[in-house]
Amino acid sequence: MTRRLPGVSGPHAEATLVTGGAPVAAAEVAVVLVHGRGGTPEGLVRLADEFYRSGATLLAPGAVRSTWFPAPHDAAIAANEPALASAVDCVASAVEVARDAGVPPERVVLVGVSQGGSVVAEYLRRRPRRFGGAFVVSAALPGEELDSREVDAAAESGEGGRSDEEPPGPLHGTPVALDSSEDDPYVPADRVRATGRVFERAGAAVECRIDPGDGHGLSDATMERIGERIGDLLDDD
Repeated sequence: MTRRLPGVSGPHAEATLVTGGAPVAAAEVAVVLVHGRGGTPEGLVRLADEFYRSGATLLAPGAVRSTWFPAPHDAAIAANEPALASAVDCVASAVEVARDAGVPPERVVLVGVSQGGSVVAEYLRRRPRRFGGAFVVSAALPGEELDSREVDAAAESGEGGRSDEEPPGPLHGTPVALDSSEDDPYVPADRVRATGRVFERAGAAVECRIDPGDGHGLSDATMERIGERIGDLLDDD
């Protein structure tokens, strides 16, 4: 099923949302899937069959012309605006679709691949709170100097604050997995590790996995881990 994404402005104002899995109104967990440059939401939803669990809904926003932002991910942020902000709005809109149907952010798993992984990372940085999990695959935060970037704690406002049970920091213990390869042709491993440090400083539970080789994209091991995280959230219901 495909529909227009609500509440998105800028270059991706005409973006659509492809859905799969359980109907969102009946779902216990939502998985937001963000495709890479040249990819499609339909393709990522099909690939999600490898890690799908019954009871989860799949929400996949689609970039206009299959590109979330125009310049390389390691360019200055200004070089990718306003497209990057609009892409972040697309992820936020998908999360709101889940929330409106009764699935709160702490039961939402974010999965971004390649350029889509950079979008997910920037979404976490700009709009942090506790999520059910995030997988940044073959990607890193956009921008030039990652060690000087910080998660925007001010973006928490209006999210209801932190409960006494949540760890401190704007990401409140959100499990964040950074999966890449040592010789990824597009994303240097040092940038992936630097992204992990940004999220660790913000209170995320970061697991950084840099495999040998030059693979780029979702590996079998990563898909298994995504499925396990979805399953854990379903088991907690």
